[in-house]
Formats: sequence, structure tokens, C-alpha cells
Amino acid sequence: MKEKSEYKVFVNDKPFVIREIYQPSEKDETEGMQIISESSVSLEKAIGDLERNKKWKQVNYLTDSTLQTWKQMVSQFTLIEAAGGLVQKNDDSYLVIFRRGKWDLPKGKLDYDESPEQAALREVEEECGISKLRILKPLPTTFHTYPEGGRRILKKTHWYLMESDDNRKLIPQAEEDIQEALWMSETEIKTKVFSNTYNSIQDLLVSFFNSPQNAK
Repeated sequence: MKEKSEYKVFVNDKPFVIREIYQPSEKDETEGMQIISESSVSLEKAIGDLERNKKWKQVNYLTDSTLQTWKQMVSQFTLIEAAGGLVQKNDDSYLVIFRRGKWDLPKGKLDYDESPEQAALREVEEECGISKLRILKPLPTTFHTYPEGGRRILKKTHWYLMESDDNRKLIPQAEEDIQEALWMSETEIKTKVFSNTYNSIQDLLVSFFNSPQNAK
């Protein structure tokens, strides 16, 4: 595994960023952001403090080796893999879903012996009732944690940019608690979705829309 300059995990939907040095970013939360060094606070305590402290909005955890710290973090959780997609139509609209009170993107866990690409296509089709899906390219992978049945789960979600020319009415998958599946423009997403979605999803969408190759 190649060492990266930064690893990001959303702990209770709050960014926990592993870095060698801290360089302020406009995306960083200024109020409630904590800068912590591994020489002063253990990784386990820093994660726990972010989980418990409602005033903390983000942790920048500084370490001599981002890769070793990342491996240490992964070892503290049960890893689950999922996959999903950001689907676009030729009229520059994008597929979003409304589930359990928040806007989201279609995704789900990988089945046994299923590739991330296969899982992403299957989950989007099942959750939204859409066909004719094609993967255009991979998008950044996201990580977030949550408790489940006494376990601490780290979910790794593989994301893909997809396209479809299926013009049939979308069918939200009710058994997955999906209330709506809608096409929205970039402007609609920024004004409606961003105010009521998960930080990990907003982070993914901001990265996509701000990418030079995706600029309109």
C-alpha cells in the first residue's frame, strides 16, 4: 500500500484527517476543529474524543507516517465494503435519493465474490429502478464509521460516475427505506441536497463539481 499525504475518515459524520503536517484548507471547519499530534494524544483517544465531543467538528491528526497510522486506525474497526454511483443524464442532471430523512446517493454492500463495479451497478439499479447504466470512471473512495450490534464499523464505499439514457419513471426501493429518487441539476443539488445530506456525501459531490474536467 502506497503512503498518501492524507487519509480521511468521517467519524460520526465528522472528518478525521490523518496528515503529516497541517496546512489550512478552506474546506476545514474553523470552529470546532482540533489539531492533534500523535506525540501528545494516542490515535484511539483522538478518535474517541471526536466520537463523544459534540463541540468538535473535525480532527487533524498529525503523524510521522500517515500509512502506519491509517493501518492502525483500520485495525480498530470491522471493515465493510460498499459501492454506489453518481448517475448523470445528458441534460446535466444527476440522480439523488431521499432516505431516512436525508438526501443521499444510491449505494449498498458488496455481495460475496462481487466486484465493486458490479455491486455499484446492481445497487443503483435496485434502489432506483433504472437500467442501461454504464460506468464512466471511478470517483474518490469514501470512509465512514458507525456502531452496529456492539461492533465499530468502518465502511469503505467505492464510488463511480455513471450515465444512463433510461427515461422511464424512477422507482425508489421502499424496502431500503428510499422515499424518493429524483433527477436534480448541479444548482438544485447545491441548494437543496447540501443543506440536508451527510458530510461524506457532500465532500464527494463538492470534489466532483469542483474538478476542472467536470466544470460546465
